Amino acid sequence: MGKINIFTLLTTVIVQFVVGYMWFGTHLFGDVVTTGGGHGIDFLKMDVISLLLIVLSSYGLTHVLGKLLTGVKDVGGALKTGLTVGSFAIGLPMVMLLNLMGISHIVLLVVFTYTVLITILTSIVVIKLGKA
Repeated sequence: MGKINIFTLLTTVIVQFVVGYMWFGTHLFGDVVTTGGGHGIDFLKMDVISLLLIVLSSYGLTHVLGKLLTGVKDVGGALKTGLTVGSFAIGLPMVMLLNLMGISHIVLLVVFTYTVLITILTSIVVIKLGKA
């Protein structure tokens, strides 16, 4: 595996945490995405497994996008790559799996747009901080 800048990884973890808090909290889609008991997701009361998964997903996404963005030098190219990878490589397969599990279509849309947004923001972070 290639080298990953620790600041890039930490920034990606922070971006995922902040966007996830805004996205799944009561600020944007709190009433749409609920847990089994009818309560919204409290993003600040995460357990150790959730934090570990955010760190691992940030590491994997940073590593994969670092490899895919080797020839990209500007934010526009990072935006296009993030949109493509987020939509077709990550978002659509995840939404297809969740659809088979019986998740509602509104929640699928919320999760899909969150995944694409995180991938785009991670691409921009990798371009800006990864080359430093």
